[in-house]
Formats: sequence, structure tokens, C-alpha cells
Amino acid sequence: MTEKETLIARLKELGKMLGRDVNTSGTIQELSMRIAELEEELDGDAGSVDGENGEENASGSTDSTDSTDGDIADAVKEKTKATTTDDRVTVETLATLHIDALHATRNEPVSIVEPGVIIRVSEQDADELIAKGLAREV
Repeated sequence: MTEKETLIARLKELGKMLGRDVNTSGTIQELSMRIAELEEELDGDAGSVDGENGEENASGSTDSTDSTDGDIADAVKEKTKATTTDDRVTVETLATLHIDALHATRNEPVSIVEPGVIIRVSEQDADELIAKGLAREV
């Protein structure tokens, strides 16, 4: 089995654990990043559930790990919310870039883009890319 096939199998396994379909297309780097995100999501979900049970079962006592797990889960939710909102600017890349962006139409995270690819980035990142001549606004 090739490395990519192994990563796809792991993605499918994580998708079943989360109860949803996951995207299995992309480069080895993209698949690895997606696996890390899903594993983090699973860890965050487990921490939240444990934290909630601990708070319900303990009368008035709080364990510092419960609040930490909750904080992590909140941070993951906030990160997800931030990447799915449409407060991004569409730009066309003029150079190969390693960047935190979203695909223009599929709303999927991309980390490496080639010249001529249309992506969505924060307004601040778009301004910086345009000023440096690495992208142009579409």
C-alpha cells in the first residue's frame, strides 16, 4: 500500500469515527494535514465530553483539566468558525505560495498554491499579497 493509500484509509477511518464523509482527494501533504485536523477534532470532542461528565458528576468541585479541555474545544470551534465564514477576499496567485487559505469554490483549506490558482484569504493577507506582487484581486 502506498503512503497516499494509507493516508486515505486513515481519513476514511476518522470519518467513520466522526460519523461523516471526509474529503479524500489532494496531495500527501493535504491529506496529512486533514488527518491531523480530524484527530485534533476527535481529541477535542473526547475532552469536552469528559469535561462535561466530570462537571455533572462532581457537586461543586471543578478540576482544572476540565476547563482546559473545554477551552481547547472552544478554540477548535472558533478556528472552524473563522475558516468557514465568508469574510475573505478572493485573489488569484501570481507565484507559488505556501499559505493558509481556502479554495475559491470548495471551501476547503489549501496550504500550497501554484500561480493562477484562485483562493480566498483574509483581507489583511490579501492586501499584503497584492502589495508584494504575489497575487491580484479577482
